[in-house]
Amino acid sequence: MKNDIEEKSKTRIKKEAEALQDLGMELLKLPVRRLEGMALPDDLRKALIDARSITSKIAGKRQRQFIGALMRDVDPDLIRRALLEPDTGLAVESEPVKEARMWMDRLLSNDPAGLEAFVRACPGLEHQRLRQLLRNIQKEKTTGKASRSLKTLEQLIIENLAEK
Repeated sequence: MKNDIEEKSKTRIKKEAEALQDLGMELLKLPVRRLEGMALPDDLRKALIDARSITSKIAGKRQRQFIGALMRDVDPDLIRRALLEPDTGLAVESEPVKEARMWMDRLLSNDPAGLEAFVRACPGLEHQRLRQLLRNIQKEKTTGKASRSLKTLEQLIIENLAEK
């Protein structure tokens, strides 16, 4: 006689575990910012973030299996629904950041009037430092290197706008 409760076959259990692991891999594709906004257990969130830094193939496989095991404790339907929702958590920029971006665009356009306007708007600004950063950014663009000067310029603009 069969039991009233139908037992799962080993194959079915394995397929369900693989489906949870695949769902975990979908979560891995999300940006960390979005993962932190989801209602996930802390250990699962940490495992997902840690998995991004693993480069070894074998260690990556073990981490994926670990994520799959952690996924057993989570309702997969809630995660599937959360994955279907569009990422509406766009970073809302504050007014100072918007103003700094506007000045960055104006300064990087090589417009002398924009440079003069910024110098007038920020009287405590080091003019020589600003010009040097702009020259470095132009040089870095031609060589194709990552621009550290761009980040420095952004910080300089934000600091000077805050002093205004």
